Amino acid sequence: MQRPVEATIDKVSLKPNKIQPIIVHFQNGKLKDEEVTNMKCGLYREEKSNKQLLALSNGQIVYRGHRPDPDEAPTYTMLAIHNKRTGKVRLVQAERWQVAAVLDKEVESNIDLDENRIAMLHKQFGSKKVKRRTEQIERMKIDVETVKEQLEKTVSSVNIERSELSLPSLQDDSVTNMNMPNCNRSASRVEDVYDINDIVPLEKLETLHEGCNFILHEKVEGKSKFFEKTLSKLKSKVCDLNEIAILLYMEAVVTWLSMPIKDAKKKGSDICPLSTDISNHVIQSYSVPSAHGRQRPNTMRDKGMIHCIILGLMISNYKLDLNLLTTIFKNRVGIKKLGELARFVGAVSSKDDKNSVILKLPLPPQLVVARKGKKKG
Repeated sequence: MQRPVEATIDKVSLKPNKIQPIIVHFQNGKLKDEEVTNMKCGLYREEKSNKQLLALSNGQIVYRGHRPDPDEAPTYTMLAIHNKRTGKVRLVQAERWQVAAVLDKEVESNIDLDENRIAMLHKQFGSKKVKRRTEQIERMKIDVETVKEQLEKTVSSVNIERSELSLPSLQDDSVTNMNMPNCNRSASRVEDVYDINDIVPLEKLETLHEGCNFILHEKVEGKSKFFEKTLSKLKSKVCDLNEIAILLYMEAVVTWLSMPIKDAKKKGSDICPLSTDISNHVIQSYSVPSAHGRQRPNTMRDKGMIHCIILGLMISNYKLDLNLLTTIFKNRVGIKKLGELARFVGAVSSKDDKNSVILKLPLPPQLVVARKGKKKG
């Protein structure tokens, strides 16, 4: 057994601010003894990172590594230099650097190729369950180029006329005459902005007066929250019978919009049981004739909702709670949709209640609507 060497530590050298003797670790192996003499090394400083760089080369492969941060090392690595003659030892701080081979090109990975190889191995050596799952995955794969070609063919068949890309104002006949009643933007009073006769003639509303008198003195049930709360407010003041008639007309419009079109002929009288004239007017105003009878496209539904918003403003002192109004539509229409239509009417959001809109003077600038492109076969 070899006896331990006894020595006296004569000096300890710690100079972390300078490059110390370097112990090199190769990332992917060890350096053979016979290769040591072939290695050339040098210390450099990178311009971008301003870091110390150690580079080594044997003429075929280049290795490089950066100086480790001395503050992150929990301990010092010390080299013991023993003087056999004097028996003294000098301890010198050393640094451990790790170097890795520098590749000429980044390693390229072909994911599709790797997946195909794995799938082939699964089909050759996998269990029945693995084979079945691999075959299912391959059947579900989509050829991107094929899908792209199909989309290009589909898009090429869509023609959009340049004139259809224009943004007509609400004064355009295609919009105003179908959905919007006449809007008097030069009115001096908010009551004169819209005329009730452009939505429903007063003589037709008068056919509801008998029903209005009944509602004023009797308790009504099965109505929406909007109907009940609005009626309660109208009863609390000296109101015109036409205001209650407007409320009944709004209910008739909603009944028509909610009714399946196939039931219109069978249940025409159910639209407004209090007045046949109102039932006929609602059907004529919020549907269009066609070869298969009267139809109710989305434009007619929007028209009905726009008219209900205007009428609701008229009987609510021109401040309308849209959240409450959704209840008359049996929550089939969201508050966002009603808010968009209210903007076309000219109403603006209330500062006190974000769910309410107000019609006031001066009116805001007119909104515009974009026409949609049509697909032509």
